[in-house]
Amino acid sequence: MQRSNVDVGHHLTAAATRFGFELEAPAVDRLRLLLGLWQRFGRAFNLSGASDEAGLLGHVLEGLQVVGLAHKVGYQSAQRWLDVGSGAGFPGLVIAACLEVQVTLVEPRERRASFLDLAVNQIGRRDCRVLRGHIEGASWRPITAGETVVAGSFDWASARAVFAPEVWVELGKRWVKPGGVVVAHVKAETGAFHGEVGRVDDERWSIRGVRGG
Repeated sequence: MQRSNVDVGHHLTAAATRFGFELEAPAVDRLRLLLGLWQRFGRAFNLSGASDEAGLLGHVLEGLQVVGLAHKVGYQSAQRWLDVGSGAGFPGLVIAACLEVQVTLVEPRERRASFLDLAVNQIGRRDCRVLRGHIEGASWRPITAGETVVAGSFDWASARAVFAPEVWVELGKRWVKPGGVVVAHVKAETGAFHGEVGRVDDERWSIRGVRGG
């Protein structure tokens, strides 16, 4: 069933409170806008299996867990965040909507990269960038010439449903600065990672932060 804007806003702010932070009004507005974009363009851009509001909200709430982790660990404005295999924008666009960090969204597929470009502009985050290419070990393989990503230059790195969590944690450490944080999405019952500095749990997913370097 379609929720009203008031219902959606309440649902998002209540989830943020549960995850340990306050979701401010501009972030709620950006997330509402993103929900509309996902519903409008989902099929045309082949974005996600979830196209109804309820399914999309589930992905957004998982993204809010990541935002909660950033608050818990102590992110700072203007830090650099790498989101690998951004796809439809989970969690990269949610991060861009909620945190004043410079997000680099890496997506090899042309249609999805085009959607991400549209979305970051629509929510007023022109300081974020969308790059087409692949992360391979500590190397960057661009699809579009001239686009570069440098290993060891980010404060945060996330990847959802791209690598096995234990593989991503080790790979992500190559892309963050010493002391940076790699974000892993795991099942709630998963044990702690070596170097884990924080976690935000929900019924299904646990979002972990692992210190790099």
